[in-house]
Amino acid sequence: MIDDKKVFMAGRLMVVSGIIHAIGSILSIGFPTIFVTLLIFSVLILLLGFRMIKVLRYDMLDRTKRIIIFCTTISFLNFITLLTHLLTATPGDRVYLYVFMIIFIIIDLINFPIFFIRKIELDRMDFDDKLSYFTIVIIKGLGLGLLFNVLAWIGIISDLNLYMIIYILVFGTLNMIYGELLYTKKEEKKIQNRVIIILVFGLIFETILIFFFPNVKSLVDIILLGVIIPIRIYYVKKKF
Repeated sequence: MIDDKKVFMAGRLMVVSGIIHAIGSILSIGFPTIFVTLLIFSVLILLLGFRMIKVLRYDMLDRTKRIIIFCTTISFLNFITLLTHLLTATPGDRVYLYVFMIIFIIIDLINFPIFFIRKIELDRMDFDDKLSYFTIVIIKGLGLGLLFNVLAWIGIISDLNLYMIIYILVFGTLNMIYGELLYTKKEEKKIQNRVIIILVFGLIFETILIFFFPNVKSLVDIILLGVIIPIRIYYVKKKF
């Protein structure tokens, strides 16, 4: 069981993480990708952290459960994004940036299961719904991640790639929209089927693009899509 005291602690950790993200973004000037990543996440994490604390103080968590989805998604996305930067040694020889990233990853590893489990408890999910919710978090995380990633591709002026930018904008937006619909209209089979089709096409297109424009972010997306597509198919067969 995860009580609201642990969720409150996670909210405070988000605020701390947001502040450290802001400091890290200042210290990462000269590394555009890391600077933009930390700056964007600092704003998102701070806003969500303060919002979560406010919701808990006014005992509104059961009536404002969507805030947990956002917190869970951002914790997941931040973890995946920073782990990718860490494994690819994006900060170069700035050792202190690796320390920052490790701190953020540890906080995300603490917060993600707290938010995830609390949401499951509030909605009294069965096993299949837990699997579905897990994929919803990943789908929304993929959507946000793609939309953030467009900044990196636009920033590469010498290698501006229209195909990659179109893919990112289209599937980033679709993942965000249908990730939300999977939660709000989960009883509609047509929504479930559309999501599977979108995910399959996303997997096909990103697999093709990675051969022409190799990058670790796309590789991570392909792996995640390979995990959630079978789960979505399983869920539709079980529930419909």
